[in-house]
Amino acid sequence: MIPMKINLATNLQDSGQFPKMQKAVPFNESSEKVAISAILANNQNLEAMSWPEDLFFIPKHRTILAAAKKCHESGSGKTDFLAVQAELERSGLLESIGSLAEYILNTPSDIETTRWHRVNLVDSARYRNASKIIAEAQESFRGESGDIGAVSLALSECAAALDKPRKTTRDHLRDLISELEDKVRTVSYGTGIYSLDEIASGGVKPGELMTIAAETSGGKTILLLQIALEAMRADKHVLVFSLEMPAKKVFARFISNLCGFSINRIKLAVLAAKESQDAPQKPTEQNPIIAQELKRFKAATEDIYKMNIQVESGYSDLDSIESAIREFASQGRADLVIVDYLQLVHLRNMSSNETREQHVSEITRRLKAISLQLNLAIATASQLNEDGKLRESRAIGHHSDHVWLIRKGEDGPAVHIAKNRDGERDRSFPVIMRGDISRFEGRTK
Repeated sequence: MIPMKINLATNLQDSGQFPKMQKAVPFNESSEKVAISAILANNQNLEAMSWPEDLFFIPKHRTILAAAKKCHESGSGKTDFLAVQAELERSGLLESIGSLAEYILNTPSDIETTRWHRVNLVDSARYRNASKIIAEAQESFRGESGDIGAVSLALSECAAALDKPRKTTRDHLRDLISELEDKVRTVSYGTGIYSLDEIASGGVKPGELMTIAAETSGGKTILLLQIALEAMRADKHVLVFSLEMPAKKVFARFISNLCGFSINRIKLAVLAAKESQDAPQKPTEQNPIIAQELKRFKAATEDIYKMNIQVESGYSDLDSIESAIREFASQGRADLVIVDYLQLVHLRNMSSNETREQHVSEITRRLKAISLQLNLAIATASQLNEDGKLRESRAIGHHSDHVWLIRKGEDGPAVHIAKNRDGERDRSFPVIMRGDISRFEGRTK
């Protein structure tokens, strides 16, 4: 398969693709004109929001925007009609642009009105990019040589490219002070074990990546799903990518955790209930217990049904996982993302010269990048090698904000906080691993 390289930065009017399409290129001429007018009339509009050139489709609007930015960055801070016109004349572009008089409009140039027009430009730019992606893909798809995954990922990026207002230094400082004064509650996702979460600064937060590491069957998935369940109980949206087990087994673990008894007991209880229904004349001493467990099972199932949880078990490559994360995030359905686990994720088109360590490092780097870009929390897992270190790549620890190691000791397992970007590290917390109910519990030393 020949990989498709999609360059969203390509100049759209020079691509040669759009004339082949049946409809005109999506753009909003009136909003482009009003936005240029507002920038020339009020230089605060340049400071209050970002203006990448691909928001504008009409070439002369891009040229005027570049001149306005140059004037603004020159130190004078002036971006009015005369200053920009003088800059265009100095650069020899005024003749091709013509007079700026047509941009002296009797329309509001305040920040809020301009922001509204900018939203229109963002929407048009997203559809232009999506149209270009589809146009470029058509020919290769007809020849069955295109990379569907790459196209899907690029379209998902277009869908997720929502307008984000630019924050000023004052805004960032105000957010920090509000957090310190506890005016805004810091969102974090922990295990529900109070003492452990306290040591770990509450757990993983939006914009952060957590990695939980353990030996094979050491409890990685149990702890990941426990964090997921705590987030679900807090009415957060959780997206789970299970690469090791089917979705139904993930739900079985959630239910087992809530019920407080093992999955096998649930199965036995259901079977016993069926036998009791088939032979009601032969009640047993266990029937009251069975009825109670079935009642708890039903209640747990109903609770899970009401929670904001999506489990995906059909993904294995990072491009598809990234695409799905962006899709769910754009719909507000991904506060916490679980990827179980790193060594089972693969990269498409991996070079034969790349090592497995480079492979895992790139996966971790991209997970961290998407957590920052979309401001969501991501928790993943990694295997430990025989020396008790992160398997295959030390870069996992470099890219992660939190690293928890589940280690076995003489007195039982413990969760070791190896890295905690905002708090204590090199601390161990003794735990009990209840594999039968998919839960970790605290224990005294």
